[in-house]
Amino acid sequence: MDSKLKVSIAIVLNMIIVILQIVIGLYAHSMALITDAVHNFQDVISLIIAFVAIYFMSKKPTETMTYGYLRSEVMAGFINSAFLLGAIFLIIISSIERFFKPVEVESIYVIVMGAIAFVINAFSAYLLGFHGHSHGEDHEDLNIRAAYLHLLSDAGISLGVVIGGIVIYFYGLNWVDPFISIVFSLYILRETIPVLKKSYMILMESVPSGIDVKHIKDIILENPEIYDVHDMHIWALSSKDIYLSAHVVLRNDVDIEEFDSIVLDIRKRLEAEGINHITLQPETRNFMCEYTY
Repeated sequence: MDSKLKVSIAIVLNMIIVILQIVIGLYAHSMALITDAVHNFQDVISLIIAFVAIYFMSKKPTETMTYGYLRSEVMAGFINSAFLLGAIFLIIISSIERFFKPVEVESIYVIVMGAIAFVINAFSAYLLGFHGHSHGEDHEDLNIRAAYLHLLSDAGISLGVVIGGIVIYFYGLNWVDPFISIVFSLYILRETIPVLKKSYMILMESVPSGIDVKHIKDIILENPEIYDVHDMHIWALSSKDIYLSAHVVLRNDVDIEEFDSIVLDIRKRLEAEGINHITLQPETRNFMCEYTY
């Protein structure tokens, strides 16, 4: 079974969970089920992002889309995270209101639905985790691995919903439901905010986290033929594609073949730092003195 089919099956299964949990959650007056539905919806988006990454990796750039569709992964992640933040805040507010205006929870529905969600999430995680490296593509594997971990964590949340339903069923403690909802909401917030921040920074084309601009400049200057570096820009198009462009001032006159060797040397050094696309514009020291940047 190829990766696209695995992810497609997981998307369908988790979308079924989302719809059922929202409908039954509203009927059973369970905020915990609705919170789990929101987290499952986050899984659906994560799976769609993984599917998009697999699909668009095979698409080549065109005359109008010169970078291809690499940024679609980041845009989907940003929209998903922003939506989740709004949904989670609404759920937290509703859960707090439940403490002051208790509602009887139909615990048996919570237990059954939570158990179904746990089984489907666990199966989806197994599906993606089983033979996850069939194609040997690092980027594809990383996306599937991320989706796999997401589903695994959601299986844990669904199990927590089941335990909460059991407590309500035997002890009648209806406040356990909004309490579980708030705890899970805070967990989802902790997971969502870093993704939102990272995707926002990528869309703004800021220097990726973990990249020290001064250190990168020093690495380029380690080449004995480079006198100076300026107009340097570092940005990311996706979570795995980091670009660099810079003007390099040469100490001596070199021909094209010699400059190719310089570029290859710098490229090897920068790949070790996670920068996998570089563009260098050569300049002479006379040109640098004539123009100010």
